[in-house]
Amino acid sequence: MNKRKIHEHIFKLISYLAGITTVLILFGILGKITIEAMPSLSLYYILTPESDSPRFGGAIANAIVGTVFLSVLSTAMATPAAVGTAIYLKRYAKDSHFARMIGFVIDVLAGTPTIVIGLFGLLVLVFYLRPITGGFSLISGSIALAILIIPVIERAAEKAIERVPHDIEEASYAMGATRWDTLRLITLPYALTGIVTGIVLSIGRAAEASAVIILTAGYTQFLPEFKVLANERLLFGIKIYPFQDLVAALPITVYHAYEFPHFVSPSEGFAAAFVLIVIVMLINATTRLLLWKRRIG
Repeated sequence: MNKRKIHEHIFKLISYLAGITTVLILFGILGKITIEAMPSLSLYYILTPESDSPRFGGAIANAIVGTVFLSVLSTAMATPAAVGTAIYLKRYAKDSHFARMIGFVIDVLAGTPTIVIGLFGLLVLVFYLRPITGGFSLISGSIALAILIIPVIERAAEKAIERVPHDIEEASYAMGATRWDTLRLITLPYALTGIVTGIVLSIGRAAEASAVIILTAGYTQFLPEFKVLANERLLFGIKIYPFQDLVAALPITVYHAYEFPHFVSPSEGFAAAFVLIVIVMLINATTRLLLWKRRIG
């Protein structure tokens, strides 16, 4: 066996060991969380809001619903801006200083620590814009999360648009279609799966962004309600629920288990973490399914 073959086998062995180590670490973490969560995991714990529980931290239905609300609303806010930016950069912008500046800003935003975005949300959304957002609220948390996930969707949309064959678009132009017609009828439908993949991934990213949620959404033991009540402290003298109201979330529930160990048992904190992991895994599995369907489609 020559030297090149020996080096190749060594590199393959190192790669396999690295992959196996990563898998073992993941299963070790999941196994530990699952074992610790088992004493508290039950349908009552998952389906009952904390307000109906006899004690603090005894149920998480309010946190599950709040997590879904925050993730979906923030993604709905971020998607138009992210996809619009990707379309502009890939199909309208020329290689200008302005286009490069936008790309640089997206890169910086993608690398910004979540705690920094959380502090920005706390200062601007919770305190300065309190008459509009209601302070700690669903809308404050959603806007802050939208800022966090814009780069995720934008980069996925860019890559999806890049994969659209130029021959198809050129044929559309040759048939007399305008740039907007080509974008609407050719480019976006072809890139839709990749864009949707980025959107789904962003939902999972928003669901587990602990620092941002803790600093902007607040916490409540009650399930979200849909109603409008008078409130002189807010804009137009009304408070719109649940958007301007406190909202629970699973990352905060996990944090409470360690912030108040005398009131919330560690097992309940692990159970909330287990449910959060299951939600994120289901979202990622959905993304993988979309990619698989795209490959065989």
